[in-house]
Amino acid sequence: MGKSSKCTIVLLFLPFVFFSQVKENENLYYNWFDQVVGQEHTGLYNGKQYVNLDVNRIYEGRHSFFLTDDVVTGSILYDNQVYYDVDMKYNLETDNLLIALKSGAVTSILELIRDKVDRFTIEDYSFIRIDGFEENNSVINGFHQVLLKNDTYSLLKRYQKIRRKKIGNVGDNKLYFEFVSKNTYVLFANGHYKRINSKGDVIKMYPTLKKAINQFYIKNRTLKKSNSDRFMQRLFETIIKQSSPLKAA
Repeated sequence: MGKSSKCTIVLLFLPFVFFSQVKENENLYYNWFDQVVGQEHTGLYNGKQYVNLDVNRIYEGRHSFFLTDDVVTGSILYDNQVYYDVDMKYNLETDNLLIALKSGAVTSILELIRDKVDRFTIEDYSFIRIDGFEENNSVINGFHQVLLKNDTYSLLKRYQKIRRKKIGNVGDNKLYFEFVSKNTYVLFANGHYKRINSKGDVIKMYPTLKKAINQFYIKNRTLKKSNSDRFMQRLFETIIKQSSPLKAA
């Protein structure tokens, strides 16, 4: 159901003064609407039922989800419609977004259609969908966190978790699974996406800044180990400051 339909229904049931107040805060307005009609009656109820086949088989809590295997609150731009305060989980093995929708006393877990999810937020993390950009005969796609964004470039992070088999401890021959993180940084500049796997990749993009890049890595070794995201953010903030305009090779 589109925004115009929502506006019509609200005008029929709410005084003008209240409507004016709600309009000032769009997310509160649409939250109210979804509570009235129920999210299961909106366009968000458009996916396939999710069944967790790994129940009781996760080794030492090393699950496949982003942040936590519990649902967390976020927002989604889905099929050109924004939804706020949605209970969701992001599966890093399959790169799919799951949502929990309540219909009465029943809660359904749905796997959203990936191609309809343009962007979403989980807590303070913002993600966008990238489709079909080729680099070195491989394709860059899927959801990426936005670490930095300005008029010149976007610094992104691709999260992934890889499934591994584990056998239980002594006396337990049950097969378990653990999911190991494999994350990559991606730079979008001059209309191109480029993966960043090492310092050498950054230097190839900015060969004239080789000395400054090397010095930054030496001075910020501790930060790189403790908080790699902040390290990359500061690295590119420094590059931007020293290179105007930014040009990726």
